[in-house]
Amino acid sequence: MNPLHYLFIIFVIGLFPFYSSGQISTASNESFSFLNSKELYQNAIGADSHLYTGEAYYRIGVSLNGNPFFMSDSMQRNDIFYDGTLYKNVPLLFDIVKQEVIITRFHSNEKIQLVDAKIKYFTFAGHRFENFLQETTDKNISNNIYDVIYSGKVSVLVKRLKIFKPGLAPEDPHRFVKIDKIFVRRDSNLFEIKNKNSVLDAFADKESLIKSFTRKHKFRFKKNKEKELIITAAYYDTLIK
Repeated sequence: MNPLHYLFIIFVIGLFPFYSSGQISTASNESFSFLNSKELYQNAIGADSHLYTGEAYYRIGVSLNGNPFFMSDSMQRNDIFYDGTLYKNVPLLFDIVKQEVIITRFHSNEKIQLVDAKIKYFTFAGHRFENFLQETTDKNISNNIYDVIYSGKVSVLVKRLKIFKPGLAPEDPHRFVKIDKIFVRRDSNLFEIKNKNSVLDAFADKESLIKSFTRKHKFRFKKNKEKELIITAAYYDTLIK
């Protein structure tokens, strides 16, 4: 066994006398102590952490205008649930061209891309991305990580993507262009939302009520598609018992 693992076990065992003596009497204190010990453990094992598993990351399209990342091309501290463990305040990037989550190796500047199948969820700048395995057969979607912008009895998901596009003139450089694909997830099925008709398809079991609701609010599902879909999904939830 790794000596550092021994240190962690000894540390945790050392906590038990405090429980029996009554110095820690509440559930919240117990949880706090456990979280502290877990954080110490993660710091102790360092490079041995399961978080640092993945292949070397190579950025594509370096000469293109823009960048392949979601919101920022600088590492942002966020939380990620990876390989069965929640890691907090981890510097990461999200490449939405390759659809890869990027971190740096422990005490190194080398970037690595995490293993998709081990990602349960992560946060980024107030967004929550979840990994829904085998949810779509769309060949243009390379993996199953979606931005969850509404979660209730149904969910509204956004696939954040960037693609290459040539310049307007032959001498203009290629560039990254952002494209968002929006879905409603209902009963483990994904419905891509392209227009008002696809909204009615997504909520087919309450089609007449949804149709009246969207007409009343003059929803067109074009420029304000995300906002309008969140409101519509919330209304649909009120119709489901």
